[in-house]
Amino acid sequence: MKKRSYEENVYQWLKRKGLAAKYDHAGIYCIKIDDTIVYIGKSMNMLKRVAQHYAAIKGQKERKYRILAEA
Repeated sequence: MKKRSYEENVYQWLKRKGLAAKYDHAGIYCIKIDDTIVYIGKSMNMLKRVAQHYAAIKGQKERKYRILAEA
């Protein structure tokens, strides 16, 4: 049995929460901190991208994610 990554587990969890119908498609998004836009992005699958951001914030591997985690 193939072990799923943390990112894939987050994606499956978001789907179980019922968010697939609303976010499982392409789109443009922004991340805000205190009503200030700090990141703008686009994705072919918004739900998977949210899962990627969540997993990266938890792991804090990149500088931008360390900043977001601290905020």
